[in-house]
Amino acid sequence: MPLLILIALFAIADFAVLFTLGAKIGLLASLVWIVASGALGIHLIRRESLLTLQRARARMAAGEIPSDEILAGASFVLAGILLIAPGFLSDIVGLICLAPGSGQLMRRWSTRGSRGAGPKGAEIPGDWDAHRRDSDSTASDGRAGDDAAPIEGEYLGKER
Repeated sequence: MPLLILIALFAIADFAVLFTLGAKIGLLASLVWIVASGALGIHLIRRESLLTLQRARARMAAGEIPSDEILAGASFVLAGILLIAPGFLSDIVGLICLAPGSGQLMRRWSTRGSRGAGPKGAEIPGDWDAHRRDSDSTASDGRAGDDAAPIEGEYLGKER
């Protein structure tokens, strides 16, 4: 809910700035800026989504998780969406998202919420490396992770 209020306030401020600057620089200059930034945003989304998909496929083929490529692609798509939106504030924020260090900043910001919460010594839900270390070191019966026996059970199908 607070995010929705923040987005609504940003949209209202964006339109207020658009109308204020539009009155100062003129209608034609405002329309040219809106159309040019929208075209740049559409081009950016099309190009970066395809490049990100290709890089993610290459990382997956190499057996790696393409998290860096996905976050970088998300940063470019967010920039494209903000450039498509009519308004000068959204264009400024979209151009900031295109800055070279913005992908790393977005990565730090997105992982801060999943790794920073939790008491000392507790496993944090977003910490996959800790989970992998724990599962590799010992199995549930105390033996080494690679030598652990598979879990046995029965499969019960859904009856109609």
